[in-house]
This record gives sequence, C-alpha cells and structure tokens, in this order.
Amino acid sequence: MPQNPLRLWLQRLLPDASNAPPREWLRAAIGGCIAVSLATLAGIQLFGSDLALRLAAPFAASSVLLFAVTSSPVAQPWPVVAGNVLAAAIGLLVGHWALPPLATAGLAFGLALVAMQALRCLHPPSCAVALGAALGGPIVAAQGWHLLLPVLVGSLLLVSTALVFNNLSGISYPRKLAHPAAGPHLTADPLPSERNGIAEVDLDRALSEFGSFVDVTRDDLQRLLQLTEKHALRRTMGDLRAARIMSRDLRTIAPDAPVSEAWKLLDRHHLKALPVLDDKQHLVGILTLSDLLGHAASAAPRSLADRFRARREAPVSRLMTRPVRCVTVDTPVVELVSLLSDQGLHCLPVLDDGGRVVGIVSQSDLIATLYRNWLQDLHQQPALQLAS
Repeated sequence: MPQNPLRLWLQRLLPDASNAPPREWLRAAIGGCIAVSLATLAGIQLFGSDLALRLAAPFAASSVLLFAVTSSPVAQPWPVVAGNVLAAAIGLLVGHWALPPLATAGLAFGLALVAMQALRCLHPPSCAVALGAALGGPIVAAQGWHLLLPVLVGSLLLVSTALVFNNLSGISYPRKLAHPAAGPHLTADPLPSERNGIAEVDLDRALSEFGSFVDVTRDDLQRLLQLTEKHALRRTMGDLRAARIMSRDLRTIAPDAPVSEAWKLLDRHHLKALPVLDDKQHLVGILTLSDLLGHAASAAPRSLADRFRARREAPVSRLMTRPVRCVTVDTPVVELVSLLSDQGLHCLPVLDDGGRVVGIVSQSDLIATLYRNWLQDLHQQPALQLAS
C-alpha cells in the first residue's frame, strides 16, 4: 500500500526523535536555568545590568550544550571558557578597526571560528560572543578590553555549575577520556575482543573520509560501535543465556578441606578451578591452579619439600580467591565473552535466583558455543542465497 506523499515529506523534513527520555529534558532544563541565572546575577552584581543582559543570550546557548549534550566535544570546559574568551578578544579587535557593520560581523565570525578550530576550543555560542563584542555599541566600547573579565567570570560560573549539577544528577561531566584498557597479562597486546574489531586506525580513516565535523568524540564513537557489535552478536545468537552452555555436574570443595584434597580433585577431573562452598552450599570463594601454585606459606620453612608439604596441609580457605566474580543463569552469552577473554578469567560460577551455585561456565564452554553458532550461520547462508 503506497504511503501518503504528505507523510513522506514530513518524515524527511522533521529530524529523528531524540533518544533522551523526558526526564533528561527536565534535568537539562533545570540545570541550564540554574547556570544562566547564576551567571546573569553575578554579571549584574559585578558589571552592571546592561552588560550582563547582553551576555545572557550566548550564555544561555552555552548552557544548552553544557546540560543537554554533555558528551559533545564542544560542551567540555576548555571549549566553553577558552572559546568564549578568545571570541570576545577577536570581536573587540575587529570592532576597533571601524569597518562597516556588515564587514565587521562577517570578519569577527570568520576569525573567531578559525581561531577556535586552531586552538581546539570550538564552541558555537562563542561566535555570538564575538559578534556581540564587535557590534556591541557604546556599552561594549566603554568596557574595552575589560569586557574579557565578565566573559571569563560568566563562563567559569557556567562550567562550575555544570560540573556540580551534572555529576550530582548522575551525568559524568566533563567527559572522561578513554584510556586503553590494560589486559590481565600486562602486555601491549589489545584485548582479545578488540583484535578483530574496529581499530583506532580504521576509525581515523573513516572520520577522515567522512570529511565533516562529527559532534562526538572519537573515543565515544568507538565505544558506540563496540556496543553496536555486541548487540548485533546478541541478536544473531538468539539471546543465548549462560544456563544453556554451563557445566552442571560440578566438583566443589569445603573451605576447611586440606589443599591436598583440592590437588587430587583438580588432577583427577582435569580442572583448573574449584568453587568453595560452605555448609549451606553458598559460594564463599574459588580455588584455582594459580592460587595453589602462587601462594607461599606465611612462615616459610627452610626446605622446598617442607614448604610444599605445608601448603598441602593448609586449609582451602587460606588460599582461595574471594570475592568471586559470578554470573546468573540469565546472563547473555555475549556478556561472558568480555569476562572470559578481556578480563583473563578462566571460569565463572553460575548462580540461580536464590544465590546457589548451579553450574560453571569455562572458556572451553564459550569457545564451543561460539563455534556452533558460527557453523549454524555458515549453514544458513546457502539457504538464504537460494531463497533470494
């Protein structure tokens, strides 16, 4: 059934709906109201109402960015403060040249934009500050270079309010730079989940080919793409859960059992870890081969044989690792990929709704599941090609 041409035209005209919920709109509105009010009030008290009200408009535009799009590169503290002060200085400089108003406006805008780009402090409302300084009339002319002080004070108040209000309301500000995650082996290799994915060089080339400015930091964009890959993998795997792939016939040990018993269980069943359960079958720790091999007795005996014998007679509770990183039966398999690869864990105990251990997921279980999923996709591709 053909769609209504008017409806199609409206869909092309109107932008996509914001992904921010209504409560986020209210949060941004309250924060911006507080920031603009404080900056304007301080300007009135310190520099007079005429000058403060002239700066209220660009300060309000800055507040939209500071509270509504806090992760944007143009909303960070350096662009806000440096961009406004730099633009005001350029506007004052151009205003002193006594050019026609049209030329003054165009030149002030162009120079401010180029300077902000060069100093990495691009902030759109700063262009309004530049035009206000260049075309401000007698009030601005009377201030001269002293205009930079109210611009600086107002900008600092806006940023300070955003720092306090955004973080108190659950929004991290300023945006933290993403540092490369250190692998569990403390080597220079990327994390396993990132070796075959989108690399930084790929992202840099894509942004260069895209050409125009993208209102998101490169780190945020890379994180967004990684999350997209994760959700795509979850969709293709049918939202498979840990309960489907976990091992159920477990070998466990009590915290007061001797380490020699743990050695026997690990050797007999070719295991790398043993969940440690108390009398009520609650998980209190996990004993791994690393715990057994890396632990040294607090009072080291003289000979190596005595040291090994002391470790074997020690209770499991002295050597086990706690707290234990666990998952639930409903944890998606996609979430297990990062835990068992990037974080260097060899296995994960699986808990039911009552907090009892009902299984364990190992790296072998995950590899087998991913392999079966790959084979299933491989078999489905010829069928899809024939159907098309």
